Amino acid sequence: MAENQVKTINLALQGGGSHGAFTWGVLDRLLEDDRLLFEGISGTSSGAMNAAVAVNGFVEGGRAGARQALRTFWERIANEFSEIFSGPLYMSLLNPFNDTNHPALENYLALTKTFSPYQLNPMDMNPLRELVSKSINFENLRSNCPVKLFIAATHVRSGKLKIFENNEITIDALMASACLPSIHRAVEINGESYWDGGYSGNPPVFPLIFNCRQKDIVIVLLHPLEIEETPVTAERIQERASELSFNAAFLREMRAIAFSKKMIEKEIMPGGKLESRMHEIIIHLVQDKVLSSQHSFKSRYNTLPSFINLFYKEGYKTTDTWLQNNFRNLGNKSLVDIEKLFS
Repeated sequence: MAENQVKTINLALQGGGSHGAFTWGVLDRLLEDDRLLFEGISGTSSGAMNAAVAVNGFVEGGRAGARQALRTFWERIANEFSEIFSGPLYMSLLNPFNDTNHPALENYLALTKTFSPYQLNPMDMNPLRELVSKSINFENLRSNCPVKLFIAATHVRSGKLKIFENNEITIDALMASACLPSIHRAVEINGESYWDGGYSGNPPVFPLIFNCRQKDIVIVLLHPLEIEETPVTAERIQERASELSFNAAFLREMRAIAFSKKMIEKEIMPGGKLESRMHEIIIHLVQDKVLSSQHSFKSRYNTLPSFINLFYKEGYKTTDTWLQNNFRNLGNKSLVDIEKLFS
């Protein structure tokens, strides 16, 4: 393989609960292609988990190690969490992809509308913490890590985006990035409280612009940018409101990027190092356009093995097609018109 065939990219991974299995499929396909290298990865919630697990695996065993680490992580989620909210095994066998008929989940979510996690879960138990601690050697991320990591969380008191970089990444940082305030108590780090990064950056893109050198940024999206119909039922209205809240910060950031690039191209903004860097940035999108529109917002809690595998396969297939259409464009141009899409 000629050296000039190798291309280095940055990744921004959106969060979305168990829909993050789509991102597992994306990463698995990208890691399979040895023409690709990775400089930086930003992530929120399940995107942060995917990023940290993959990089930890890469440190320990290269591409094969990263792929195996991701597979092990998601198989553990599917096997260990499948009956927490998804009901007994016989229900999953009867209806493996259902995300609307889980009494335990329905009852718990109903309780969260009245009671806080400080009341419902006074011992602050979170089985995900134990799984993450078994899956990641955090020293690998903090020392001699070949990939720059940017993990997003939301500072509760100010609402500001907090980015944890490699030397700051601990299990608390990852748990903060995935801390839904209606489900879990705020995560305390150095005396400050943090919630899910989705409220302030899902995923954050600017760290990849200003802290990395490569110009290609591939954004993996789990939430639909648009929906076909205006929701009219109370449940669907609430779901769409939740989707919008988790997309809002990302959309603002992308609008700012699109506007800045437009002004630079028209030479309205003065030319400097920052402007030059913004001008050269190339944005690519890998989107879940199929499954996210077929399943409800609550399906992000569905950890049935069949459901996880469904999203993994879709992510792998989508990325395989994306590579066929886009690899030659990496470093040169994007097929995405970000001004039209986000302005």
